[in-house]
Amino acid sequence: MMLSKEEQKQFATLVNTVIDIPLVPEEMEQQIFEHAVAVIDRALEDTLPTLFHGLMREADKGIDKAQAKAFADRLVEATNKKFDLPYLNEEQEAQILRLVVDPLVKAMTDGKTLKNLLPQLQAASGK
Repeated sequence: MMLSKEEQKQFATLVNTVIDIPLVPEEMEQQIFEHAVAVIDRALEDTLPTLFHGLMREADKGIDKAQAKAFADRLVEATNKKFDLPYLNEEQEAQILRLVVDPLVKAMTDGKTLKNLLPQLQAASGK
């Protein structure tokens, strides 16, 4: 796993503020999104070499900021081929993947860490 259980839960909470599953109560949505984030985490772990796993936790190392967007796009495309979330439609699946990958890639840039970014994301989401 690239993400700890707590980080997965935090990402799921962020996703829950953005994506709504009609007719499903919030508590159930949270459980659905926690599962989805865990599935995405496993797919990302399979997609990325171990070297990248540490970059999101080390502020003094990282990928080139100028290339981060293109890297995130390639990562989304490659990872999306490795899983399917049948309880979400394709639009929701793409949205949740972006909501996880973009902050992870940002955390992999020089001077950033996931530990510093997650509180900012939570504050921005209002949760």
